[in-house]
Amino acid sequence: MTSFLNSAMHTRSLAGWAWLVAAIVSPCGMAAAQDFRSGLSAYGSGDYDRAFHDWLRAAEQGDAKAEAGIGFLYHHGLGVSPDDAQAATWSIKAAEKDQAEAQLLLGTLFFFGQGVPQSYVSAYAWCEIAETNGQSDAQECRDAALEHMSQEETKQSFKLVTDWFGRHPHGGQ
Repeated sequence: MTSFLNSAMHTRSLAGWAWLVAAIVSPCGMAAAQDFRSGLSAYGSGDYDRAFHDWLRAAEQGDAKAEAGIGFLYHHGLGVSPDDAQAATWSIKAAEKDQAEAQLLLGTLFFFGQGVPQSYVSAYAWCEIAETNGQSDAQECRDAALEHMSQEETKQSFKLVTDWFGRHPHGGQ
């Protein structure tokens, strides 16, 4: 738990977000796919302004990876002013499309109350969903949130996760 809290406190570190560089283009249409690839190239070269604009075009077409990228850029203030409320807004869009990295970012935002009301219940739920969807870093977030919850809050969180997977039957596969 301590390592999660220590690393989360240093959210400006980009090393833990290698997913952004290694992301695979989603099937959201040719233009969105091209915008995502262009934004990924820009991100990799440090041109965050261009990455933001390219990903925004793809995100507006519903590309989940681009939505997650926009959330990430807002959270870290790369190419835009830092804005955790915007980070949460874009992360929710991507998280609802089974985008595990966005689910982890959303869980972390809820854990610390950044851009959303602080909630260990929501932090646990999103981090559990992210881990189930393949985001191995989410386990520390989930376990840290669990340490802060009462038995009743734990039940609420389990229900949120169960309900979410009921609405997203392909999540975690």
